[in-house]
Amino acid sequence: MARSICLSLLVLLLSSTNLFAGKQSPATLGDLIAAGLEKNLGLTIVRHDIAVSQEAITIADAAFDPQLSASTGFSRSRTPYEASVTSATASDSEDYQARVALERTLKTGLTASVALDSTWSSDNDLTNNLDPSYRSALILELNQPLLRNFGTDVNTTATQQARIATKQAELSWLYQAQGLALEMESLIRRIAGAARIVQLRRDAETLAGELYRANQLRYEAGLIPVTELQEAETALANRQLNLSLALQSRDLLVEQLNRQFSLALPAGFDPLSLLAAEPDVTTVYNDLDALFEKAVDKRLDLKINRYATDAGQREKLYRENQLKPQLDLQLQAGLNGLSGHDRGIVGGSAFERNWPDSFGSLASADGFQWSAGLVYSIPLGQRAAKARVRQAELDISRSRYRQQDLEVQLKDELRQQQINISRSGEQLELARRFAELAQTSLNQEQRRLEEGLSDTFRMISFQDNMIEARIGQLNAMTNYQLALAQMEFVRGNMFERHDIILTADAQELKLEDF
Repeated sequence: MARSICLSLLVLLLSSTNLFAGKQSPATLGDLIAAGLEKNLGLTIVRHDIAVSQEAITIADAAFDPQLSASTGFSRSRTPYEASVTSATASDSEDYQARVALERTLKTGLTASVALDSTWSSDNDLTNNLDPSYRSALILELNQPLLRNFGTDVNTTATQQARIATKQAELSWLYQAQGLALEMESLIRRIAGAARIVQLRRDAETLAGELYRANQLRYEAGLIPVTELQEAETALANRQLNLSLALQSRDLLVEQLNRQFSLALPAGFDPLSLLAAEPDVTTVYNDLDALFEKAVDKRLDLKINRYATDAGQREKLYRENQLKPQLDLQLQAGLNGLSGHDRGIVGGSAFERNWPDSFGSLASADGFQWSAGLVYSIPLGQRAAKARVRQAELDISRSRYRQQDLEVQLKDELRQQQINISRSGEQLELARRFAELAQTSLNQEQRRLEEGLSDTFRMISFQDNMIEARIGQLNAMTNYQLALAQMEFVRGNMFERHDIILTADAQELKLEDF
């Protein structure tokens, strides 16, 4: 049964989610590994990095959100002067100002703002027939960069970089999940091997016990010297010690696996029932070039670094744009209106109204304004901007060298695993042969002992040879299986190996799609 990892929800959707409720035991090695991926806290921590990166996208894109601002204030001033047309010796004024504005920067670089201003003014200037006077204005301002900071690609660099960082975080999570799957499989296989070794050690203890009891009877009958009885007892004690050591090794391995499950390893965990029969040792991986070509497309560490190169390219384009002069087109247009109270010095004013009526004057376009202009600036020497371009170029170069190094490392790892699989398969065949011969020799020596042609010393020696040969065969089998698992990890196939399927929006994904 396939297990799936849903990237859109950033959770593991596993067929074995009720393992930890004690309702069922894992049916396959893949089920157990999928459950471990779900429970592993380290993987959960890394998954939070994805969520953090996604929030960084929102933060970068929020630079283009509209901004509402409002302000108000009061000012009062007195400026001394002397004039021949009036007896006043100072100009007095009071002002209340209020402003509401909405501003937004678009991804093209255009900054647009619309503002509504209103002012209450009172002064002793007799040339002004209104006191107090009310002025209101609606102003539209546009600022469009023409060189530096022009264009969507330049102004969305931060958002694009955040998206790349999110992709890298997703791939890092998947890469760690692959490594964790390999580590879990390794532990499970080693636990299974250790469990078989425990059984062999129990059998060895049983053999030594049987030999010791038989020697007791033979000694009591005067058929053997005491040294043979002591040798049998010594062998029994040694095998009991070896059994204790084997149990310790197995239990420690189980605890290592339990740690990967955040101390929630299923109660019914039985590694022997999860593993298939012995593999065919004829499995070969001869074509290095074909292995390398496929692995390059699937290895997640290479994909992560390719995104780093892409991020460097985008940064370089942005920094090159910053070398350009600042040339901005600035446009402004507005309407304004006036109202106030007649000072009563001359005839009535056409604008004599209350404060809200200044907005009616604005709507009637009693006053207007517009302007257009260009603003140009450039730092002399451009030293900082040029240095940043050079930094971006060096980052790209570093990423490319890292890509080459990762590919060299990948090819070397494939070669090492070819050697590992070939030699471990060879060693498995030899270990099988050794175990068969050791068993045959033990059987022959047992018959010799029954015929009185052998003794305890030789029998214990032949038993030890058989036990060590069987343990060697188990270790060779474990090493061969681990070599196959390591090869699949190097090839980027750990999910396929355990039928774990990546999905997004209910669609199956391949690692080649990233």
